[in-house]
This record gives sequence, structure tokens and C-alpha cells, in this order.
Amino acid sequence: MVLSHRDSGGAVLVLYGELDAGTALKLEQAAAQLFTAEYPPEVLLLDLSGLAFLSVAGARAVLAVHESAGMSRVRVVTGDRPTVRQFLHATRFDAVLDCYRTRVGAIAAGSRAEFVSQVKTIWDAG
Repeated sequence: MVLSHRDSGGAVLVLYGELDAGTALKLEQAAAQLFTAEYPPEVLLLDLSGLAFLSVAGARAVLAVHESAGMSRVRVVTGDRPTVRQFLHATRFDAVLDCYRTRVGAIAAGSRAEFVSQVKTIWDAG
């Protein structure tokens, strides 16, 4: 696991190899450090596109990160590997998690401020 980017707006955790019972705790600990920092990221991108294997314990860790995010938003990048996409779909975790195929797509989803602005515009339009 590599923290590839961190600023006030966001952080990117890139995972490689296997996310299973032996490595899930490392993911949860890394995310907890980010979420409990003095300035937690507005958005945490979990890039799972480099995973060769995702177990049930690994998927639960991703869900635990999502549930422990507090005011931060968690976006999951699945990539084109069927290992991750199909597993999250089969477990229905993709219905709960904010999933994207690419990091560019996850970043393009915008910030919380942009979301609130769009909702306000729609609300004001009636």
C-alpha cells in the first residue's frame, strides 16, 4: 500500500498485491491515520486497481474504511481488473461504495462544495 498523494482536499491510497485477512488491518490503520489527522482529507481515493486478489476480509476492510470516514468521502477505484469489480458487485458492496473504474473518473466526480452547489442550483430551479 502506498500513499501516493496527500493535500488538504484529498488523499490517494494505492493498493497492490492482495487485500486479505493478513493485509486488511494495514488498510484500516492507514485510513484511520488520515481520518484522525488534524486536517482529514475531504476525499480519500482507495485505488484497488493494482490488486491481484480481494478476499471477503479485504472487502470488509474497504467497507469499514467507508463507514469510518466521518466527514470525508471515500471513493473506490476498481480499475479494469475483474477480480475487484466482480467481487464488489457479487457482494453488493458496489451498491454502498462510491465506485469508479478509473482514478480520473473518481477525481472528476468533484468535491463536496461542488456537490452542494449543484444541489442548491437544482433546488433553486424548482
